[in-house]
Formats: sequence, structure tokens, C-alpha cells
Amino acid sequence: MANTSALLSELIDKDDLKAFIEKHQSDFINITPAEYLNTLAKKYEISMAEISRAANLGDYIYKIFRGERNPSRDVLICICLAINTSLDELQLLLRLAQFYTLDVKNERDAVILHGLQNNKSLLEINAMLYELKLELLIAERDCSRPSPKSKKDV
Repeated sequence: MANTSALLSELIDKDDLKAFIEKHQSDFINITPAEYLNTLAKKYEISMAEISRAANLGDYIYKIFRGERNPSRDVLICICLAINTSLDELQLLLRLAQFYTLDVKNERDAVILHGLQNNKSLLEINAMLYELKLELLIAERDCSRPSPKSKKDV
């Protein structure tokens, strides 16, 4: 699998877009957020019940993991904190769900990044956010965004 910079350089230099796409089919990310969440839960050997408790999501978690609900950016961050994913895994999940990735130049995101990198719990990160008078990471259970589809669904 080629890295993003190498792919971008090749894309810019390539005259034949179709040939580029055919050559790099295996490099494209064709997975839904729900599919990726299930992969992460399996990788970290954590049950949905454990994730639900740690992220304070109740039964909503099952709908997210089945792809029936489209969680907010905050909910996805809460889920990743509950799973204890890496920063790269969280950032990929946010991109798959078509959200902005965490940005150290955003004050609230910087607090979340600090907490993530220092293995802080959701409760501890919310305490830091509260202390700085920033919006807490609250799991919203209502979302009307359409679910991103993988290529195999098309």
C-alpha cells in the first residue's frame, strides 16, 4: 500500500487518470465508518457493551455499529476513547465519516488530542474541557446525516 504523499505525487505526474485509478484500486479506502468501527472493536477485543458503557451511549451503539445511525463527530471520538484506539485510527474514522480530523490548532481539539495521547478517559478529558470552559464531549444520539456507503454497496 502506497503512502498518501507518494500517491499524490504520482497522481499529479500522471497523464492517464484511468490508468492511475486501476493501478491503485487496492490503495483506495472503501470501507464505511460502521465497518471500520467493527474492525477496531475486534482488533482491541472489546465488546459493544463495554464500548457503550465507557462512551455512555446505551443501545445507540448497536445502531451505529450496524450502520443504521450516523453518529456525530463527538460520538465517534467518544467511541474511539472507549476502545482506546490510536490517534491515526481515530483520524481515519473521522475522515471515513466525512468529518474534520482533530486539529492541534483548534483549542478544543488540542485538549482532546492531549487526552488521547496521554491515555485519559472520556471523563478526564471532559473535566479538562470543563476547566477550560470549552464544549464537553457529549454523545449526541440523534443524527440525520446519510450513511457513507462503501463501493461494495454501490
